Amino acid sequence: MTDAAADAAQPADEPEAPHLALLNAGWSTAWTPGPGPWAEGAPGADRIRALGADGYAALPIPAEFGGGGADLVQVASAQRALGMADPSAAVALNMHAFTVGLMADYWRRHRDSSWMLLEGIARTGALVASAFAEPGGSPNFMSSRSEAVRTAKGYRISGVKFPCSLATTATLVCLTARVTGTDETILALCPRASPGLTVEGEWASLGMTSSDTARLVLADVEVDDRLVFHRGPADVIDENVISGMVWFAVLLTATYHGVLSGLLDLAHRQVAAAGAYGARTALLGRATRELLTLGGACRQLGADAGSGAIAGRAALAAAVALRATLSDTRDRVLSALTPVIGSRLYGRGQAAASLLVDSLAVHHHPPSLLTCDDVVGAFCTGREISFDPAG
Repeated sequence: MTDAAADAAQPADEPEAPHLALLNAGWSTAWTPGPGPWAEGAPGADRIRALGADGYAALPIPAEFGGGGADLVQVASAQRALGMADPSAAVALNMHAFTVGLMADYWRRHRDSSWMLLEGIARTGALVASAFAEPGGSPNFMSSRSEAVRTAKGYRISGVKFPCSLATTATLVCLTARVTGTDETILALCPRASPGLTVEGEWASLGMTSSDTARLVLADVEVDDRLVFHRGPADVIDENVISGMVWFAVLLTATYHGVLSGLLDLAHRQVAAAGAYGARTALLGRATRELLTLGGACRQLGADAGSGAIAGRAALAAAVALRATLSDTRDRVLSALTPVIGSRLYGRGQAAASLLVDSLAVHHHPPSLLTCDDVVGAFCTGREISFDPAG
């Protein structure tokens, strides 16, 4: 367990604190990160592998294929629990949950042969990396510079994916590539041990340092056609893009809700130990209010998308709105907690400082914050939605 997780963890023999009871309400999951090798100071990659083997890998997969059968809100609840316990592992496994959840949702909509991929993941407990990001940080996350050349048995793919979490711990890599000479993009699974696929270096980040994030380089990597589960026009917003954005926004929000809940819990414990509430009570209340509202919005979008109460471009706009609100809420929570926690937020080796730096990563996930409000505004005014700031 990380130092931050150790400080934020609730002792087993203590009743749930009121602030946690309030924030935890509504988050329901059959899976939580229990005690085990992952919690005993193991390296990040080992913690991630242990969590995957503990049932997490199959959580979003339908039960009929050997999976956990969890819906979006249930997977989000698991992500939140993991975010409170181990932020680095949570942000890494978020990409697995997003990818496999999207595949499960794709199968439910199409009832095609993708069930075989889901069954294989559930049977082997394979972790799946999400290799969409590319060097330079394309503001238009729908655009891929990686190229796929058609072959007799599938595609030959070349490109660079960075940053990519689960770089060494994943068994499979889910990637996008543009088919050479066409306007088509494919979404495919590729075994990480494939010839021509190499892992280079690591992500030189300030936080989330145990997320197993590095650079993937693909040099003429052969991908069997049976591992391609989606084909569509490049840069077009289709149902797969919408579903992916909903899953990503809900899971990402739940993950950082857990990280911020852990920081808030740490602040409560610090104040309680000092016995000096005073003006700090209102600040703790403000941070709790922010997280309470964010958590409700996250669960509601997950439930509405699952029931079909919101769909199409309205769901896309709602997902992008949630993603931007997550960043805003993070900053407001830190603004409230900074006077409460004090210099421990700036102290080397302090759990609070580690959580502060980890939470900064929230601003750097797609879609770009430059485009979020424009996307919501475009939907509301009937204009074309674009994820390209230059467009």
